[in-house]
Amino acid sequence: MEIKTSTEEGITIITPVGRVDTSTAKAFEDGVMEAINSNSKIAIRFSDIDYISSAGLRVVLMAGKKLTASKGTLVLIDMPEKIFAVFKMSGFDKILKISSSFEESKSFFS
Repeated sequence: MEIKTSTEEGITIITPVGRVDTSTAKAFEDGVMEAINSNSKIAIRFSDIDYISSAGLRVVLMAGKKLTASKGTLVLIDMPEKIFAVFKMSGFDKILKISSSFEESKSFFS
């Protein structure tokens, strides 16, 4: 798994590439925590992953809790349908902000 990071309009965008599973969750967590330590506005773009396990979901939930506690914002963007289905099945779509695109997600960061 590779993790790409960029910043647009003051928002850090994290893009994992490949699979987020037990063997890659630590690298994903490290990348997400590094981004959170330098910015309170985080978007995770899921367009380049084809699988996320419970270990990956745990990282996303942990990031959401950490940002909420520090008055930051986490938005999940560009999810393929099968990845969104995992978030929906786990109930995470009810507790995390999910947007279909970066442009649409900007309203969450106001």
